[in-house]
Amino acid sequence: MEPVRVGVIGGGIWGNYHLLAAKHLENESKARLVAVATRTEQSAAKQSSAFGIRGYTDYRRMIDEQDLDAVTICTPDHLHREMTLYALERGKHVLVEKPMDLTTRGCREMVDLAERKGLLLQVDYHKRYDPYNIDLRQKVRAGKIGKPYYVYAYMEDKIIVPTQWLKDWAALSSPFWFIGVHKYDLVRWITGREAVAVLAHGSKGKLSNLGIDTFDAVSAWIEMEGGLTCTVDVNWVLPAQFEAVVNQGVRIIGSEGMIELDGQDRGARYAFAADGMTTPNLGAIAIADSVFGWKEPHGYFVDAIKDFLLNVLFLKSGGGLVQLQDRYPSGQDGLQVTRLAEAVEISIREHRLVHLSEMP
Repeated sequence: MEPVRVGVIGGGIWGNYHLLAAKHLENESKARLVAVATRTEQSAAKQSSAFGIRGYTDYRRMIDEQDLDAVTICTPDHLHREMTLYALERGKHVLVEKPMDLTTRGCREMVDLAERKGLLLQVDYHKRYDPYNIDLRQKVRAGKIGKPYYVYAYMEDKIIVPTQWLKDWAALSSPFWFIGVHKYDLVRWITGREAVAVLAHGSKGKLSNLGIDTFDAVSAWIEMEGGLTCTVDVNWVLPAQFEAVVNQGVRIIGSEGMIELDGQDRGARYAFAADGMTTPNLGAIAIADSVFGWKEPHGYFVDAIKDFLLNVLFLKSGGGLVQLQDRYPSGQDGLQVTRLAEAVEISIREHRLVHLSEMP
């Protein structure tokens, strides 16, 4: 069986997870990491040296020059659409980071092209790969809590995320686009319900005073099918001194029970003289192999990326897209999440309840 030949677009913090996931499957002869395309010569050279692959500063050249089966995209949100369309047009299966695009129209264009080409379009909603969330979904779908009445979900990032990690483009995003979409996708995946209407509020101040014109926090009340309601609160201005990069959780109440999940405090806590206090998310853990010398990544961050590559391997081995249906976060999922996120923006801007039927 020929391994999946993959190229990665984006070599930053999250790009490393894409590169590590592909390299791990290369060790199992299931994938071959061929090339990486990054924004600068310096980062391209760094990742090229680290992973022993070809480095590019133009993703188009990488796609056109290399014999690739698949492309993974981990770049700023507003660049996803053009890169995805370019790869799909040239016959490549695509994994794109969330949100798939910042417009519903853009998402539809991406979904339509993938369908016309018969290609896999997968979105990295990696919260679906967290074992805690998988267990929660199974219990809700099995009727353990009876009829779901309401959901409360929250996700909070340290201020270093918009001011350091995303400093060049945070003003083009918001905490709902960057992390709120994770929680909304998780709720719809757990419950099987779609949004009907949304009323949202955004708060500004901290980041705008630092020269980054975007929301500090967003709260969204979402009416979903079947009378279910969901409240999502997100911010990315937690103090830099907070012990973890992300703080998150979800709570679901039903007629016959409730489930609470603290996604940040999982019982592991580190304190080192050099690094201070940390509560790890455990989304990615590198396990060193003392014999072969490489590090094997585990955790739901990388599991989501591996899942895409294994799906492509299945297709390359003669499988069909219909057999993968509902087994991964699809372009249609990305489209539905963007519809809600756009409705959140309208609700904040116009100070009103927005019905999803208004969205394109």
